[in-house]
Amino acid sequence: MAFNRPDYLRQTLLSIRGQEQVANGLREVHLFQDNGVNFVSSERYATDEEIATSVAVFQEIFPNGTVHLSEKNIGVALNFDRAERYVFIERRFPSAMFFEDDMVLGPHYIDTLQRMLDYAASPESFGRVGYVAAYGNHRASLVTQRAKQNTIVEMGHAWGYGVTREHWLKVREVIDPYIQIVSECDYRKRPKARIGGVHKSLGLATRALSQDAMKTIATAWLGRVRLMPFICQASYVGASGLNFTPEAYSKKGYGQEQIFPDRVCSFHWPDEARLIVMNDEERQTYKANCDEAYGHRNMPPPPAGSFFANAY
Repeated sequence: MAFNRPDYLRQTLLSIRGQEQVANGLREVHLFQDNGVNFVSSERYATDEEIATSVAVFQEIFPNGTVHLSEKNIGVALNFDRAERYVFIERRFPSAMFFEDDMVLGPHYIDTLQRMLDYAASPESFGRVGYVAAYGNHRASLVTQRAKQNTIVEMGHAWGYGVTREHWLKVREVIDPYIQIVSECDYRKRPKARIGGVHKSLGLATRALSQDAMKTIATAWLGRVRLMPFICQASYVGASGLNFTPEAYSKKGYGQEQIFPDRVCSFHWPDEARLIVMNDEERQTYKANCDEAYGHRNMPPPPAGSFFANAY
């Protein structure tokens, strides 16, 4: 997933190419490249040169990869949606991995993420696991990581994540009103009140109005959790971007990650009781957020959903 940061993109793509499964030709690699001029506002958010350079970087590193170049700037949410529709509806893959242009993977990232996906799709997850990632705790020392190398924790940001087709279809049906709203606007100018109406209709809310936040709420609403290993397996390099500044990047401790060097072949998977508790705790937090933000306010009703998972 890329936009106007070809220097970051190059680092990300090189780290993907270095993954064992990719190097051995066992993975397809696709670039979903957004464009510069917004399809609604006509505002330009990137130069033609930046877009062309991103495509060229991808084609240099993955000459057999596939480029999906958007005709106009559609924003983060719709760029993800078209990528997800491609892999899960057009291609019907059972699962997929999504990487943005600002995270450098450790040597075993995809191997670990596939283990997470296999767990999410297995009976061991009791149908209670949605999104998974493998970037882990970016502040933990190697000493701490070795002590917790088999530990599974709740996933934070949706960075370098994987998801099964089964979960995506369920989430996509829940978030369809949100997708309809952002399909009619410049994503950077998305209407807060209308999106708040979607949150209120679910009775759950986060502090953000992004597509990541919407998927997080939907996953909790479905009774599922998002998980990752504790070990740190990626370095976040996006000091400048839509949601970060160099000051915020430094304050949060990014760029100083100690990448866990070894392959971990087994994890201590949470049992069903633990998964239920994790979901309950998340829902209580998101319900409290919703009550605080929208409890006594009349929010715009969300659009009627028109995406039906059972049709796919």
